[in-house]
Amino acid sequence: MYKENSALLSNQKNNFSTEHVQILIIEDDYEDVEILKTLLSQHKYSLERITHAQSIGEGIACLQSPGHNIQLVILDLSLPDAQGLDTYHSIYAHCSKIPIIIHSGNIDESIAIEAVQRGAQDYLVKGKFDGHLLSRTIRYGLERHQQFLELQCEKQKLQTVTAALMASNQQLEAMNQMLGQLAIIDELTQIHNRRRFDEVLWTEWRRLAREESPLSLIMCDVDNFKAYNDAYGHPAGDRCLQQVATAISNVVHRPADLVARYGGEEFALILPNTDLKGVTRIAKEIQDAVQKLNLRHNTSKISDQVTLSLGVASMIPHQNVAPGQLIESADRALYKAKTLGRNQMQVSLPDLESAIIEVRKASQKAKEFCQSLKLAHYSLTHSKRLEKSQRCQTAQLGW
Repeated sequence: MYKENSALLSNQKNNFSTEHVQILIIEDDYEDVEILKTLLSQHKYSLERITHAQSIGEGIACLQSPGHNIQLVILDLSLPDAQGLDTYHSIYAHCSKIPIIIHSGNIDESIAIEAVQRGAQDYLVKGKFDGHLLSRTIRYGLERHQQFLELQCEKQKLQTVTAALMASNQQLEAMNQMLGQLAIIDELTQIHNRRRFDEVLWTEWRRLAREESPLSLIMCDVDNFKAYNDAYGHPAGDRCLQQVATAISNVVHRPADLVARYGGEEFALILPNTDLKGVTRIAKEIQDAVQKLNLRHNTSKISDQVTLSLGVASMIPHQNVAPGQLIESADRALYKAKTLGRNQMQVSLPDLESAIIEVRKASQKAKEFCQSLKLAHYSLTHSKRLEKSQRCQTAQLGW
């Protein structure tokens, strides 16, 4: 569309002088045609560049002919194959980008107004104009149409630029989303990374501290993974970690649960609103899922296939306790599982629970102490008021 309008605009500019204007007259009355030609020739319009058609059909054929250079149409509204404004509509449908001047014997002003409103450049009544008016009408029609084409070109340029900007913005937004994902996703396993793990742990810790609901953590480690890499190569080791990550991810399904690669061959799971019984069950399901992978590990000291050691911890978060204690507790449980022979799950709870109990006891003692201070302050204030009242009464009796 833009190229088409540009070509038409260029053609208008290059052939704007009267002797070069290509005109199509659609008129079935030869006398009217001769009058138009005479008036046009008086103002230096070349008769060789004027084409005549006697009907709508012939006019459309001229406009559809390959390589035509028609720049303006003078149209009668009363033709053998069309009458009234239907004539204009038929031609306009085939040459909406060429200016049309109505040349009619109909003096009905409403028809003239409607024709102009629908896109005609002007409306000339037969016998009511001379060569000067006809020439001026053609010139103004061409100029107005040229301005229209220029506006259309600018509009289409703007639309093209706008579309390009929108596409660029969409690409930028997609890239930003991709970068955001890259910042929190582990490249190898395509699960969350350590950074995302830390963010979610803090968020859930604060939330569950307010709700006084349990938060559980599973730390798990692929057993004898160095030996696996040495025996099968690092590409195989990468594939092993990818399969293990997928198996672990398939065990948890809640939106709030998070599976992350904690580092190397170690994985971590954050399980909000999950108590010790629930997290223990999930840890067992993870063990089973990895065993079902049946990944061969002939150099393992404990099994002929890939296995996991898991450490589990659970607690109700408290605002005066850092979430790092939950990590330390799960990590101690994992270390214990490795020490006891690997390929097993261990739970670390008592030390952590004791810390929570101590914190809550201290918090309760602080509340009780504050309450005692309030009572003491109230008692002292009341005593002073009573003493003051007694002095006042004594003074009144003295008087």
